[in-house]
Amino acid sequence: MPTTKNKRSNAPLPSWGDLSGAEERERQGLLAGLSTPRFVLGVLAAAGACALYIGHVHATQALLTDIEEARAERQRLQLKKNRLQSAFDEATAPAVVYRRAEELGLEEGLARGPVIDVKDAPGAGAAP
Repeated sequence: MPTTKNKRSNAPLPSWGDLSGAEERERQGLLAGLSTPRFVLGVLAAAGACALYIGHVHATQALLTDIEEARAERQRLQLKKNRLQSAFDEATAPAVVYRRAEELGLEEGLARGPVIDVKDAPGAGAAP
């Protein structure tokens, strides 16, 4: 058998680019221009942005919980204040004060002194 030299041995092996069509080469051009470090930085930036967003959502929900607790506490304190104000108003109502004064032996009435006329007072001068 005669030995023939293999023609393929001198030719370079096909690459992945040779296997794809022209359309794929154009699409590949966009990603081919992006270096690996830039791609990694882009992915890390996107992951960091997502982490910050999720942290912000959790912080906002925690703040909303605190606000709702503070509102409930304020409403409870307002109701307590209203009850105490009502009890105070009942204890200091005029009818209660007059009844307690009578129980203590006080008599109703005003002690009136003499009428003071400002014009007759010494050193009063003329009224403005």
